[in-house]
Amino acid sequence: MNWRAIGCLGLGALAFVAIGLLGMSMAFSGQEGCPASLAWQDRTYLAYGSPAASPALPDEAGDPAAIGATFFGLATRTVYGPPGSSPSTRAEDRPDRIVMDCADGSFQAYRWDAASPLPSASP
Repeated sequence: MNWRAIGCLGLGALAFVAIGLLGMSMAFSGQEGCPASLAWQDRTYLAYGSPAASPALPDEAGDPAAIGATFFGLATRTVYGPPGSSPSTRAEDRPDRIVMDCADGSFQAYRWDAASPLPSASP
């Protein structure tokens, strides 16, 4: 039995686990808050208003409807649309205003910025 090889293997395994745990802690921390803009396929949404304690559109009466969820980093965030809206994958059905859960107890409203669409991936 070669004790040097066993020691090196043990140290390597320990370093592998430690680096993995450090990477996971860095990936899962800092997921709170909402960005200034969101990209949803061919649309860019810009934040407007200030974060609220509940999902609400600043210029809309009524409670927003949950229209789905989106991945934000490694977290899943709930997305709300105007009252009466429903989930859809079709571009023409997407609402012009949405609200996203910021994962810190607040909700941010976003408005579609038609003037700055995302660049096309095709030439």
